[in-house]
Amino acid sequence: MSIAEGTFDITRWDDETYLDADGITLGHVWVAKAFQGALTGTSTARLLTAGGPVAGSAAYVAVERFVGSVEGLAGSFVLSHSAVMAGGSGEMTVRIVPDSGTGKLEGITGTLRIDKAADGTHSYHLDYEV
Repeated sequence: MSIAEGTFDITRWDDETYLDADGITLGHVWVAKAFQGALTGTSTARLLTAGGPVAGSAAYVAVERFVGSVEGLAGSFVLSHSAVMAGGSGEMTVRIVPDSGTGKLEGITGTLRIDKAADGTHSYHLDYEV
């Protein structure tokens, strides 16, 4: 496995609530990102979100398409996200969708970890194979 690390900036965050009832909020979000480091490029994603009446409890699923390069290999791939948070801690899984790689990234597989620092900076750690 190879490792690619760096940071990304969120360049777009448009969210809309489509259900707010009995303390439950459901929404969808359009997100765009700009990646720096071993991944250079941009991505767009659609998230479906859920929040409950207890602060800090939420979940989301998303599909995200990255276009750019991974350590100089140009192409694109799709990521599948799933996350659940409760009481200030959470579990997130982000995987490259099988057979979604194009260009020099054809055949890419792997998992991505996202970290958010106290200052709001987002970083990523991609374990992958091409």
